Formats: sequence, structure tokens, C-alpha cells
Amino acid sequence: MQEYRLSGFRILEYDELESTNSEAARLRWNELEDRMVILTYRQTHGKGQVGNRWESEPGKNISMTVVFKPEALLAGEQFAMSMVIALGARDFLSRYVEDVSVKWPNDVYAGERKIAGILIEHTVVGKKVAFSFCGIGLNVNQSRFLSDAPNPVSLVQLTGKEKDLTEALAELLSAIGRRYEQVYDYDKLEKDFVSGLYRREGMFRWRDGQGTFEASVLGINEYGQLLLRDTEGKERIYGFKEVAYL
Repeated sequence: MQEYRLSGFRILEYDELESTNSEAARLRWNELEDRMVILTYRQTHGKGQVGNRWESEPGKNISMTVVFKPEALLAGEQFAMSMVIALGARDFLSRYVEDVSVKWPNDVYAGERKIAGILIEHTVVGKKVAFSFCGIGLNVNQSRFLSDAPNPVSLVQLTGKEKDLTEALAELLSAIGRRYEQVYDYDKLEKDFVSGLYRREGMFRWRDGQGTFEASVLGINEYGQLLLRDTEGKERIYGFKEVAYL
């Protein structure tokens, strides 16, 4: 394991890990600090949302968990951390490719294809967030994807140029760090998050527990739930995994 500092973050770089989120959770509380990064370029059992596997070719992509200790963030405001990470990733990617958006709640898309996945796990003590473990998988230099994931894409596929991974990491962390400085400015984060949502404009097909329907995106509420308006003008509110894009 190597330890160094980069873009204001303390980096713990491992040759190989099963999961960076699992490694972060294994550390004792007194070993954790704000802006600590568990990093590997060889993650063997990366986790996506709801236990999904995350494919990453060794030495080609960024797999990391960023630990934050937002000491004054209330438990009910924890979606702010999702916005911090998603917007930071979007800010970084938008320097290199067009049409970068956030697919609610926090995947990052380039056009119609997924370029980054985010998995955030919080530790809440009392009424406040003690730690946020922000797992990020960013496709950088992988040119072929072999899993059955429907729509992955990487930076090299979009730009035609490989990107130095340390340089990409430094730029990504800088972008996330700038967004983290806004963590208590929920209105600012929400405005930027909603304006950058995937399929923000227009009517699209969705599926919930009752079937399929068409609706447009209105935004999110203070808990990060998705707000839609269907063709009958009815407003619908959904939590995570309660509705799916079609």
C-alpha cells in the first residue's frame, strides 16, 4: 500500500482490492479522516447499486472510495453528498466530452451511455452524518466491456485518446473537492443537479410498481426523491429503486 497526498486528499493506494467501499468500512473510526481516499486500479469485486457488479479492467480505470466527515450535515440532508459526488464527476468529464448528465439518483452518463457509477453509504450517529463512504467507478481507458451491462462507455472510447490515470484522478478529486465546499449550500447543489439531470427536458417512458407511463422530470425534493409529472398533469414522487427509466 502506498500513501500520498493529491489535490488536497490523503490517498491510500492498494495494488488490489475486492471492493474499496468494503476496505473503507473495515477501517476503525479513529483511522478515518475527512477527504481520505481508498484507491485501487485493480478492483476484483466492485459493487454497484443494489449489489450489482461493476466491471473494471485492471489498470485501466479509477476505482475508489472517498471518505468524508461532514460534521454538521443532518441525516435528512444526506442526499447532498450524492449531489457533491455526481456533480464533481460531471464537472470533470464535461471538460473532455459533451452531453454529460446525471441519471438520478447518481449515475453519470455521456449521451445515452454510462461512464461512471456511484455507490454511497452513510454512517449516521444521532441526527447527523458521521461518515460518508462515496464509492466511484470511472471508466477511463477501458476499450472493451465484456459483462452484460447494457450501455457502458469510457473516456478513451469517446475521445480516442488515453488519459494518464494519476492526472485524471487529480482532476476528478479537485472537482469533487470544489463541490464538497458547497455541501451545506443545498439550494446551489440542487439547482446544478436538476439542471444536469439525464433526460431533463421532454416526456419519456418510465416504469413503476403499477406499470409503465410517460412523464417529464420536475426535479427533486429535499430528500433527493425524484419528482415527475405525467401526461395527466399528476405529480409523482419516487424514492430510490421505486421507478426506472425505459
